[in-house]
Amino acid sequence: MKNYKLTYYDIILINRIKACILDLLICFGLILITALVFKVINFFTLNLFNEAILFILPVVIISYYCFSIGGEKSSTFGMKIFKIELVNRKNRKLTTKELLIYNFLFFAVTPIALVLLISFIIPLINDERKCIHDYVFKTKFNSLSKV
Repeated sequence: MKNYKLTYYDIILINRIKACILDLLICFGLILITALVFKVINFFTLNLFNEAILFILPVVIISYYCFSIGGEKSSTFGMKIFKIELVNRKNRKLTTKELLIYNFLFFAVTPIALVLLISFIIPLINDERKCIHDYVFKTKFNSLSKV
């Protein structure tokens, strides 16, 4: 059997997947806490904010990514743990406006790509292991650790 050595881009893709899972777990926890707070508020206000629960999911997720990637360190908690950073085509950190557009694009492309299995196939067949939204928005991930 032939030994396969992981490339720089393979390691970044693996770290992206691990960071994404960790960030989604954090977002899920934040969503549960926010939903619980709204349930308590609804109890005391006789369901005044009942429809607000529908907006918790997109608001929490987009806010988490915009404020964490748009902050000083320009990375989410998962990206810090797995030592990767998101940069634009000029190797600069994304601005808050770019991040907001990137997040909307990510959440618009990902469900369609998941249904068509494109989001799994595209990173595996290109050399730089870029996802669809990376090509559309012209971004890339860099590793902050020695590989």
